[in-house]
Amino acid sequence: MLLTTLAPAFFTSRGRITRGEWLTRIVIAALVCAAFGELAAAWFGETGAAFFALVFLWSASALGTQRLHDIGRGGWSLLSAVIPVFGPIWVLMHLLRRGVEHENRFGPDPAARSDYLKVDISE
Repeated sequence: MLLTTLAPAFFTSRGRITRGEWLTRIVIAALVCAAFGELAAAWFGETGAAFFALVFLWSASALGTQRLHDIGRGGWSLLSAVIPVFGPIWVLMHLLRRGVEHENRFGPDPAARSDYLKVDISE
């Protein structure tokens, strides 16, 4: 049950997430993969550690794609990180940008609050 709710949050590239969600999920994924990678390295050697490194890369790219969706860019923009020096800086700048405040082609605004009381002052 827990795995089926966490898997879309960490391993799929659909949807949008806010900056805070992105940073929180990246830190969680890094800590979990580092801990299990160390454990797997002790039991299975470098192959076990490499498996969890790949799991982290997959999770980080899915989370990065979700974050880029929030600013209206596709996940393919992450490939620009392979350009030396300027690529990673460009990607990081986009990952830290504020998301668009309305629904876009990737889904509804994750930061929109529907539980606020709205008062029409024009009457």
